[in-house]
Amino acid sequence: MDFRYSIEQDAFRASLRGFLHDQAPPGRVREVAAADGHDRRLWQRLCGELELPALHAPPEYGGAGATLVETAIAFGELGRALTPVPFAATMFAIDAILRMGDEEQRKGLLTGLLSGERIGAFAAAGPHDADPATTPVRADRRGGRVVLTGECTPVLHGHVADLFVIPAVADGTVVCHVVAADAPGVTVVRLPSFDITRPVAKVRLSQAPAEPLTAGSPDEVERLLDVARLLLAAEMLGGAEACLALAVEYARTRRQFDRPIGSFQAVKHACAEMMIEIDATLAAVMFAAMSAANGDDLRITAPLVKAQAADTFVLCAGSAIQVHGGIAFTWEHDLHLYFRRAKTTEALFGSSAQNRALLADRAGL
Repeated sequence: MDFRYSIEQDAFRASLRGFLHDQAPPGRVREVAAADGHDRRLWQRLCGELELPALHAPPEYGGAGATLVETAIAFGELGRALTPVPFAATMFAIDAILRMGDEEQRKGLLTGLLSGERIGAFAAAGPHDADPATTPVRADRRGGRVVLTGECTPVLHGHVADLFVIPAVADGTVVCHVVAADAPGVTVVRLPSFDITRPVAKVRLSQAPAEPLTAGSPDEVERLLDVARLLLAAEMLGGAEACLALAVEYARTRRQFDRPIGSFQAVKHACAEMMIEIDATLAAVMFAAMSAANGDDLRITAPLVKAQAADTFVLCAGSAIQVHGGIAFTWEHDLHLYFRRAKTTEALFGSSAQNRALLADRAGL
C-alpha cells in the first residue's frame, strides 16, 4: 500500500477546503444553524459543481467512480468547516442502496440522491442496529406489501429528508428498507440537538409502506455501519485539525506578560498533545480508507478508527477551549460549535467504549 494521498487527492482536498472557506464561513454556518440547519444553496453547489454525493458511486449510476478515500477526504473537509448540509445522512443512504439494492432500485433511487434533487437519511445510529434483538423497527407483510412499524432516533437531518433507509427486522433478519418521507404512516419530528450545526429528528412508523433492499447479504448491514464509522472518523479528524489550528493561532497572537502565550510551557504541551493525537488519528483514518478502497474488510479497522477519532476530537475541542481561556466559553466564539459536534458524533454508531468492546469481540479477545 502506498501510504500517501495522490497528487489528485491532495488537489481535491485543497480545492474543497478553499471552496468551503469562501462559501461556508463561520458566520454563514451560524446563520444556517439558527434556521433549520440545512444550507440549501450550498448543498446544491456541492452536489452540482463538486459532485460530492456521487464520489464513490459507479459511473453507470451517474457517479464519479472514485473510492472511499476521496469520500473520506470530503468528510474531513466538511467536518473541518462544520458545514451545515445533509452530506453524512445522504452518503450513508447512498451506500446502503449501492450495497443492498438491486439493479432497478439503484437506477431508480440513486439518480435523485447523487444529483442533490433528493435528500436521503440513514435511520440507524446505534452500535448494534444490525442485531435483530436490538433493532427497534419491525417489518411485516400486509395485503401483499411490506410495512414498517417502530421508531428511529436520532436521524441526522431527518426533518429535510425525502427518503429514509431504515434497518428493520424481517423474518428474524435485519434488512434495510427504503421509506418515502411523505408516505402514509410516517411522522417526522425534529428534536433539540446539542450540535446546532447538524440537526436530528425522530421518525415514527405506523405500518408505513416500505421497499426492502434484498440484493445484498444480511452481513451488508454490518458492513454499512462500518463504513459509516470510518467516514465519521474522517469527519471528526477534520474537526480536530480545525480546533488545533484555532488554538495555535490564538497562542501565537494572544500576549500575556509581554510575550505570546504560546511560549508558556503549559500551552505548548496542550498543543503538542493535540498534534500527537491528530497524527495518530490521521494515520488510522488513511489506513482504514485505503484498505476499504482496496477491498479489505473493515471489521477491525472501523471500530478502532471511530473510537480513536472520537477521543481525539473531544480532546482537541476541550484543549482548544482551555488554550483560549474565558473567551472560548462565550456564545460568540466558534469553539463551542466544535465541542458540540465532537460530543454528539462521539455517540453515533456507538461510543468509544462500545466500539472498543466491538473491536475486542471481533478480534476474539
